[in-house]
Amino acid sequence: MAQNHRTKPNILVTGTPGTGKTTMSSLLADAAHLRHINVGDVVKEKNLYDGWDENLECHFINEDLICTR
Repeated sequence: MAQNHRTKPNILVTGTPGTGKTTMSSLLADAAHLRHINVGDVVKEKNLYDGWDENLECHFINEDLICTR
């Protein structure tokens, strides 16, 4: 059975909404020649959430769905 040998790392940036995570991550990905994936966008596009947080104005991400899709 063939094994998948990753040559570049996965870097996950988390934090409070609106603090510049996307901006910083995009700049870091460009500088390091990595691919940037905005998990928040994927969550919205594929409905991988369980609800909405009124206080933080963001979705409750369903981590199980993200890991299996």
